[in-house]
Amino acid sequence: MLTIHKAQPEDAGLLHQMGYTSYRHHFAHLWHEKQEMEAFLEQEYALPVLDQSLRDAACCWLIAATDKPVGFAKFSFRQPVTPQGPAGTLLHKLYFLPGMTGKSYGERLFEEVVCHARARGEAFLWLEVLAANPQARRFYERQGLRHLHDTVFGSASQQSTLHILGREI
Repeated sequence: MLTIHKAQPEDAGLLHQMGYTSYRHHFAHLWHEKQEMEAFLEQEYALPVLDQSLRDAACCWLIAATDKPVGFAKFSFRQPVTPQGPAGTLLHKLYFLPGMTGKSYGERLFEEVVCHARARGEAFLWLEVLAANPQARRFYERQGLRHLHDTVFGSASQQSTLHILGREI
């Protein structure tokens, strides 16, 4: 049985470990330079970064678990898709540990994000998904999100297209 709970500052160590493990498993092959990926991971999952994020009232982390943690989500409220809008909940991450995808956990965790967004009075949810990750895009489209536009994520050695998807909630 899957349980989902809101992460607290004392969960920073667990999120640190799950973030590095899940990201490397699912995305390491997309990076041309390992050092750039490690710098990205540090800016996302370093303990001080996680601690600050877990204490930010505009941000929320959820942890999904069975008999052990299996995945997590991070989202922020009142984030504009473009300067002209709309604004809504930005789903930054919905990641699972190796071997934990394909079990319908993603649908459950996604729906929990939607419930938290609605509880905060949000009417729109959006996210960025790598063009190089068509499986994730298909998952989000099954959740009712539609393509809004594209943008680019760049590092020193590469650029990646990001699809911006969103839906009213």
